[in-house]
Amino acid sequence: MIKKKYKILIIEDDVPLREMYQERLEMEGYEVEVAGDGEEGLAKAAEIQPNLILLDLMMPKISGLDVLDILKSTPKTKDIPVIVLTALSTVKMKSLVFGAEDYLVKADCTLEDVVSKVNEIIEKYYD
Repeated sequence: MIKKKYKILIIEDDVPLREMYQERLEMEGYEVEVAGDGEEGLAKAAEIQPNLILLDLMMPKISGLDVLDILKSTPKTKDIPVIVLTALSTVKMKSLVFGAEDYLVKADCTLEDVVSKVNEIIEKYYD
């Protein structure tokens, strides 16, 4: 199913994982941009104004929770929904408190779970 060209930003330092998410979301019809660390992710979020951000928490330079905090406290990016993807099941509440729309534990979800969650949030905000 081809959707309107919604932009997704994936902020993930694990290259194979990032590429897998990117390829699958592009197959779904999304325009996908990627960033390999929190610093690059913040710059791209401000520049391209994506419709949704997939954000890893464990990253070099700036941690995902710090990225989330900065995104949600910056007027230009504060309204962009963020789905947190992490290996850490212990920080769910903290990421939701920091303003994440939702949270997926990498070990507990499939690629299709990620795509379903992206579709769900896009529909909630834009359809």
